[in-house]
Parts: sequence; structure tokens; C-alpha cells
Amino acid sequence: MLARHRQRWVRLHRWLGLGLLVAWLVIGLSGSVLVLYREALNGLHGAPTQPHSPLQPLTPVNPDAVLHSLQVHHPAFADSWRIEWPLQPGDPVVARYMRPPEAGDRAFAPRMVWLDPAGQGIWHEASWGQEPFSWLYDLHYSLLGDRPGRHAVGVLGLLMLVSLVSGLVLWWPRAGHWRQAWSIKPGAAIERRVYDWHKLVGASSAVVLVLLSVTGVLLTWHTAMEPWLNRVSPLFTPPAPVVSGPPDLPLQQAVRVAQAQFPSATVRWLETAPRDGGVVRVQMWQAGEPSRRFPRTMVWLDAHTGEVLALRDGLAQGAADTAMAWLHPLHNGEVAGWPGRILVLLCGLAPVGLGITGVWRWRHKRHASRHLARRRATGFRPS
Repeated sequence: MLARHRQRWVRLHRWLGLGLLVAWLVIGLSGSVLVLYREALNGLHGAPTQPHSPLQPLTPVNPDAVLHSLQVHHPAFADSWRIEWPLQPGDPVVARYMRPPEAGDRAFAPRMVWLDPAGQGIWHEASWGQEPFSWLYDLHYSLLGDRPGRHAVGVLGLLMLVSLVSGLVLWWPRAGHWRQAWSIKPGAAIERRVYDWHKLVGASSAVVLVLLSVTGVLLTWHTAMEPWLNRVSPLFTPPAPVVSGPPDLPLQQAVRVAQAQFPSATVRWLETAPRDGGVVRVQMWQAGEPSRRFPRTMVWLDAHTGEVLALRDGLAQGAADTAMAWLHPLHNGEVAGWPGRILVLLCGLAPVGLGITGVWRWRHKRHASRHLARRRATGFRPS
């Protein structure tokens, strides 16, 4: 069956690779760099002091002081802020104002502000895309094309899957030939060695590249998928915003109330209420959740009365919510800690090796075809 259709697989694999190589290189290389996204940003805009010991305890965050500094610095920003707690000693508090005036109609372009954990000083701020790493994030996620660019990245992810499957089909060894499939033929001509390197790079990175492609496509189109997932397993629905009065609830008290609901959880994010009132959301991580940075344990509170409006236990979700919670930590390797992140970083570089050896092999094949055509034109007939 494979032998009968082999040339079709070869043509599919070849022209996908040659036609989309540049786009795949951009996405793969930017993704490799973004494995270190948070550390790089915090390192650039963190405390101008000596590095902290990893054994040093985290500085307690004062969310009321942080919000006060943000409101004094940006008095016209009346909507909510998202405040991220430090993950490591020495990390700053990072706040995001999701709809600043400069965002226009862009889907995601927050104003980012880096502060000390005590909330007494603002170290740096920038609009999304003005920083090299946030610009790189947009390049990876949307090719700098906002919503249309995200759809283009989704299509590229699907085509990468097709290319990977076609490469595996062409490489898959017959029974008893597995050792040969994982080796480089000694003393072979350069054409054969290039082919061997191409297949080895592809075969050794294929599993991770398939995982990255699948999770990347699902992350890109997660909103479109939600109605379908909801049919399989009902997705969690956050409470509707309520405005019962001005936001009188101190944020420190909101954190205490939230932690009382999940005593073993660690605070990771806090979303403040708008200035005219609404809901405070506290986002926490429980041991066992796949993403420590973006956990799913949350508490919603009325910003005026302090009443708990809704709870979400990140360890007791339905199948669809659980699947969605795994996408991001699988995509960036976070789920396996530093070994997983390094593996993702290395596999993001694999398209470089595949591209070099693939183009090299294509040139070899094209040269051989032209040489054979010239010989046939002069009357040569292979026996």
C-alpha cells in the first residue's frame, strides 16, 4: 500500500516543507526563545539589585499597595488590573491593564507594569509589543497579524501535522530494520548522509513536534472549540459581573477570604474590580494542577460586600476543563519542569535542522533528475 502511494507521500512532504519552511522556522525559533519568556522579561525589568538565592522566601505581596501605586501612576485607567504574584524570589510583581487606549481594536495588547512586591515602586512599564519578548510572543502566536494572524498560525499548525505524518510514513521501517532506520550509513556518499541526518532529526523530534503542533492548534482555536467541548463535558461558566456598590473590599482581605476556601493553595493572580465596582477574582495554584503559572483554582468575590460569588476547584474539573488546563503547560513544557522546557526549546530548533537537510536533499534530487534528463536527451537509456 505504501509502495503504491509512496510518490504521492513524497510530493506532499516535499512541497509542504519547501513551501512553508520559512513560516515554520519563524514559529519554531520564536517558540524556543519564549520557553524563557517569563524569566527574560522579569530579568530585564526586575529589581536593580544582586540576584536572590532560590532558597530565599518570597517577599509577601501587598495587593492594596500595588493597586494604589497603579492608580496613582495611571489615574485615567478605571477598568480592572490583573496582578501576577512572583514565582521566584527576586521576581517583580507584574500588573496588566487589559484595555489601554493604545490597544485600539487589537485582541490582546495590555499595558504591562513591573513593580516591587511591596507595591512601593514602579520599576518599568511598556505597552504590549514594545518589549522584544512581547513582540516575539505576538510573532509566535499571530505572526504579528492579530486575529487573522492567529488563524494563519492555526492553519500552519495543521499543515505541520500533515508534514510530520507524511515524514513518519516515509521513514517508518519494515520489520527487522529498526536499527538501520536509526543509523547513519558509514562511508556513504554525501547525498545519503544528508538523507540520514534528515530522517534522524525528524524521527527523534517527531513526538514532541506533534504534541506542540496539536496543543498549538488547540490553543489558537480554543474559543471556537468550546461549544463542541461543552457537548462532551460542560465547561465551567464564570459568574456574571455584578455591581452592588463601590469596591470597598480591601484586596488583602479578598486574598484571605479566597485562601480560606482553599487553605493549601498559593495565590498566583488577582484581578481587581473596575473603579465603579464589580467582582474581584483571586486565582490560586494547588499542588497537582498542571500549570503553576496559569492554574484553574479561582474565587470570585463581590468587591463591595466581600461575598463569595463562585468557586472553581482546579483539582475537581470536568473532562473538557481538565483537557483545556493541560494545553498550555504541555505546549511550553512547564508540566515537566525545567527538563520539559529544555526539551521544548530543543525541539523548537528542530525545524532548522529539518529545513537545512530537507532543502539540501531536494537540491540533490533536482540535480540528479536534471542530469538524468540530459543523458536521456543525448540518447542514453538506463539498462
